[in-house]
Amino acid sequence: MKIVVAGAGIIGVTTAYELVERGHQVTLLDSRSGAGLETSFANGGQLSASEVAPWAGPEVPWLVLRWLGRADAPFRLKLRADPEQWLWLLRFLTRCRASARAERVLPNLSLALLSRARMDEIAEKFDNDPLEFDEKRAGILQLFHHAASLKAASSGIARMSDAGLEQKVLTARECVELEPALGAAFASGAILGGIYCESDRSGDAHKYASQLADRAQRLGVAFVTGAEVTGFDTQGDQIKGVHTRAWTFDADAVVLAAGVGTPRLAKMAGARIPVYPLKGYSLTLPIDGDVLAPNVSMTDEARKIVVSRLGDRLRVAGTAEVSGYDAEIEMRRARSVLDATIGLLPQMKSAENGVEYWSGLRPMSSDGSPILGQAGRYRNLFLNTGHGSLGWTLASGSASVLADLIDGGMPRINLTPFDIRRFSFI
Repeated sequence: MKIVVAGAGIIGVTTAYELVERGHQVTLLDSRSGAGLETSFANGGQLSASEVAPWAGPEVPWLVLRWLGRADAPFRLKLRADPEQWLWLLRFLTRCRASARAERVLPNLSLALLSRARMDEIAEKFDNDPLEFDEKRAGILQLFHHAASLKAASSGIARMSDAGLEQKVLTARECVELEPALGAAFASGAILGGIYCESDRSGDAHKYASQLADRAQRLGVAFVTGAEVTGFDTQGDQIKGVHTRAWTFDADAVVLAAGVGTPRLAKMAGARIPVYPLKGYSLTLPIDGDVLAPNVSMTDEARKIVVSRLGDRLRVAGTAEVSGYDAEIEMRRARSVLDATIGLLPQMKSAENGVEYWSGLRPMSSDGSPILGQAGRYRNLFLNTGHGSLGWTLASGSASVLADLIDGGMPRINLTPFDIRRFSFI
């Protein structure tokens, strides 16, 4: 089939690769000049099957009220005269229940574990020409400052273990034995304990997307940059072509995987989807050879940051902001991520003069799981979107099952939890 994939972030690139590997004629479109240049460009770097619970939970409304008015708040809400924002917030708030959060964990975990397996399968294919993306297989350590938070997080370990993911609870001293860079935080009493998932990984999503896009092109994908989708040719219940400003591409199937741009494209095709941008910040610090920088990727639950070592760089990401489509860097919020980094790892203060700040927009569904599969009145229109902060973690699995579905085969996991029809009041 001739298949057009709109969007060349980590989601679109993995989708194009899966489809071309199955023998399809694939065209990959993106308005930017290359792959992985938006949400995938400088994310937190974690491939975190252990952290797939949705953001929506019973504590969120209280935290939003507590942080109201703080420019440096980890979670900030900036209301706009935007009906889509208000509708998304309404849906999000209905999911701020413990039962709703628990409902999404195992489906997300199954997709994360499939992603891990699929990445390993792809790596084997390129064994003689490996993808170099600063991958580290040192696990992910979640750090806790409060006993109640650690107890609540520990309560879900058995359930995830039954589903195939092993984790263990560590004391504060064991956290430092695992990651000596936490010595100063331990000495100050800032760490109560942690949960460690040894099988989790980290890596540079932008490097991976760029290199996989190159491999996909070698297999026959036509990667067209500077191509903004402007509309669709339709006939009956099918899309027959995809318009850009300069060209029209014939299509037997269309996949929308354009991150926060996907709702606009879906609307052009007559479909509305509950995906809205959540703005986040990251920073990248150079690692001097004399600095004791972490090797294990970490999540600080109190400071709301994730930390990943990417070769000779340290990537730290944090904050969430529901504020529309503005990706401009607000220095006070960017600086709050640096302050949190130095609070956890004071030895990194020496590198702050070399810091690089970035902000990006995460395409977040209202229930914390991606939307995968056919959507709308056109039976050959497919969605691969709404991954939020889990795009890197879920990308390869999402692409694999969507390609199975387009091929008419049996996906490797149950896709019902990811079907758009779960949103009954769209």
